[in-house]
Amino acid sequence: MALTPRAARALATAAEQSDARDGKRVLVVGGGPIGQAMGFLLEHVYQVPTRIVERQAQPTTHPRAHFLNLRTMEVLKTTMPDFHDQLLQQAAHSNQWRHYVYCTSVGKARELARIDQFGPCVPRDPTGQSDKQALRQALAALSPTQFVHFPQNRFEQLQVAFLEKHNIHIDRRVELVDLQLPASGDERVRVTLRNMYERPLPCAHCSVFDIHYVRSDRDTNAIEHATYDYVVAGDGAHSLVRDRCGIPLVGAANLQSIINVHFMSQQLSEAAQENPAMLYFIFNEDVIAVLIAHDFQRGEWVLQIPFFPPQESIEADFSPEKCKQLIQQILPHATGSAKPRDDMQILSVGQWQMSARVAKHYDAQQRVFLVGDAAHQLPPAGGMGMNTGLQDVHNLAWKLALAVQQEREPTGQPSPLADRNALLGSYERERQPIGKLNTQLSLRNFARTMKVPSALNVSYYNAQLMSKVINAPPCSLLPLNLQRDFMKNLMKVGRVPLGWLSQDHTHPLGSRLKERVRRIVERGESLGMLFYNFDIGFSYRSHEWGARARELMEDKALDMSALFETDLDEAAKNNKDVFVPGFAVGQRFPHVMLEDATTGEQLSTLDLPMDVMRRRHDDGKVMFVLLVDGLQSAAAVLENSSINHFHEHVALVIANEGVNELDRPDFNEYFEAVSRVNVSAEGKKRWQRFGDAYNAALIRPDGHVACLWPIGTQVSSASLSRALQEATRLD
Repeated sequence: MALTPRAARALATAAEQSDARDGKRVLVVGGGPIGQAMGFLLEHVYQVPTRIVERQAQPTTHPRAHFLNLRTMEVLKTTMPDFHDQLLQQAAHSNQWRHYVYCTSVGKARELARIDQFGPCVPRDPTGQSDKQALRQALAALSPTQFVHFPQNRFEQLQVAFLEKHNIHIDRRVELVDLQLPASGDERVRVTLRNMYERPLPCAHCSVFDIHYVRSDRDTNAIEHATYDYVVAGDGAHSLVRDRCGIPLVGAANLQSIINVHFMSQQLSEAAQENPAMLYFIFNEDVIAVLIAHDFQRGEWVLQIPFFPPQESIEADFSPEKCKQLIQQILPHATGSAKPRDDMQILSVGQWQMSARVAKHYDAQQRVFLVGDAAHQLPPAGGMGMNTGLQDVHNLAWKLALAVQQEREPTGQPSPLADRNALLGSYERERQPIGKLNTQLSLRNFARTMKVPSALNVSYYNAQLMSKVINAPPCSLLPLNLQRDFMKNLMKVGRVPLGWLSQDHTHPLGSRLKERVRRIVERGESLGMLFYNFDIGFSYRSHEWGARARELMEDKALDMSALFETDLDEAAKNNKDVFVPGFAVGQRFPHVMLEDATTGEQLSTLDLPMDVMRRRHDDGKVMFVLLVDGLQSAAAVLENSSINHFHEHVALVIANEGVNELDRPDFNEYFEAVSRVNVSAEGKKRWQRFGDAYNAALIRPDGHVACLWPIGTQVSSASLSRALQEATRLD
C-alpha cells in the first residue's frame, strides 16, 4: 500500500533524526580504492564517524590501474602501514616489470626495442634472484618505501578485507539518487539513497533500526533520506554527485576509444618469461595494441586495442572468439604448438574513452568534495590517475577531520588555525592545480607514446584523420556497412609496413623502421614510468610549481624523468631537471631515517605526523609537527614565547637532543605531545643540510612543509601562530 504524503514526510523526518543519532558526519559515495581510502582515514585514523556507500555488489574484477608511485606508497605506509606491507609482500618482483618492450609479438626474438624504465639510478640485479628488498634499498635515499606494480582488482580486494578487519564496512548496493546542497552555510547536505535490496520497513515511531526507510513503489528498493555535514564524491568519472552539484568538467572528452580485453593465459606468461615487461607495445599486420602484464604468476593480462565506433563494434569485431584470434597473433610462433589454444580464457571485453578533463570546481560550498575520477580523468600514459586520486584523499581527509574536531573545541579563545571555510577551501586551491598539471603531464606522455607508431607510419594522428573523414560527408552518408568496409580496408593497408618488421622478412624498409624505433626508445624519448619531480617533488605553492612543472614537461626534461640525485653538490654539476630532494615550503618534507630516542625504533621524517598522533592518546586528533634541530633550538622556542601552552594540534619533535644536556625544560607542559629522535647514520648528511640552513620546520599532517625558520630566526608563539594560520595558504 502506498504511503500518504504525510506518512512519507514523517518517515523522512525520522530518518534524519535517526541519522543524527547515529552521528555519521561524512558520507563517502563510492566504494572503490579512493572512497575506501577516504573512509578509512576519516573513520579509523581521525575517528570522524563516516559512512561509505557503493552501488556495486562486489569489488571490481577488472585490473584497470596497476602502478602505485612512490608518493602513494608513502601515504599508504604512514596511514595504513599493515595494508602497505601486504602490498609489498604480494607485489611481483621488480625484475618482471621494470621494462617496456616494443615488439611484433611476445618473445625475445620478436623484440624491436626495450627500455629499462628504472634507469641507472636503480641498478638491475643481474641474477634476477634477489629478494624483494632490492628495489627498496635502491630508493632508500629518497623514501622509506618503493613504487609497485599491483593490479587494481587485487588492490581493491585486499583493501576491502583490510577495512573489514578494522570494522569499517561498505554499504553495498546503495546508490545515490539525489543530493541537495544546504541553503545556508550551517546546514547539512541532504541526500536521497536507494537501497537495492530488500529491507524491512519500520514504523515511523520505531527506533530499533539504525536507519529509517521510505518504501518505494518497487518492493526490491527502499528509499532513504538522510543528512550529513559533508559528502565526498568518490563515485568515478560519471559522478552523480558532481552532476547534482552542477560542476562541469573541462577538457577533452574523447581522445581515443579503447577496447579492453581482460584474459588469462599461462601459455602467454610462459612465453613472456624470456623478455618480461610491464607493457608490450605490439605492432604487426594483424593488430596494433598494448599488452599489459598484470600478473605473470596467475597469467592475468589486458590487451588494449584502438577502437573506432560506430564503424566498429564489440559484437562484430571483438567477440570473445575474435579476441582469442587477435591474442593468438601476439604469441610467438615457436610456442604455437607447445600448449593447446584453449589455455586462453577471456574474462571480459569492454570499451572506454580516453579523456583529459578536470572538474571546474573541486568542492561545492565547502560541503561536498570531489576526489579521484570524479575530479579528474587522466589519460593512462604515465599511470597518474589512481595515484592522483589517492593523494587527493590524503590532502582532504585531515582538513575535514580538523574542521570536525575544531567544532568540539572550546570557543572561549581564538584559534590560530584557519577558519573552516579557509581550511576546506584550500583543498581545491591545492589539489586542482595538481590535477591540471598531472593531466597535462599525462597528455605529454601520450604524445611521447605516439613517437614510435609515427616512426612506423601508423600514427595516432593518421588514425584520427581517417575517423574524421569517414564520419563526415560524403562518407558518412554511405550505409554503415560500406563505411565499415572502407575503414577496414584502409586499416589493413596502413598496417602493411608492419609486416616488414617480422624476423621472417628481410625487407630493407623493415630494417630501417626497426632502427627508427631503437633510436627513439634507447634515447628515452618514448613513454616513461617514473617522474620523481612530479611524484615526490610537487609543491602546494601552486604558482611556483606550475611554472616549474611546465619546464619539466619539455622533452629534454622528460627524457631524464627517471633520474635522481641525493647529493646537492653533485646535483649542481648535473642537469637542473634531475630530481633532488630539498627543503621548501609547500613540498613534502624530505625523507630522513630517524631513531626514536627512547625505544630505538626506526622511523622516517615522513612518519612523524602520524607517529605523534598515535603516541599521544590515539584519539585521532589531527597533529602538526614542529620539528627542531637540537635542544638549544627547542629551548629557544619557550624563551621567545609568552604563552603557557602551545596549540593543542601541535606536537614538538626534537632531533639530536643529546643525552648530557643540563637544565632541560619540561616541554610536556607546553606542547600537546613531545617526541625525541636521533638521526640515523645514513641520514646524517641529509639532516646536516637541514640543520645548516634552518632552526625548525612546521610540518602539516599530510607531511608537507608549512613553514621554515632559517638560521638566525627563532620560533616564537607569535611566529608559530602565523605559520599555523598560513599552513593552508602557501601561495
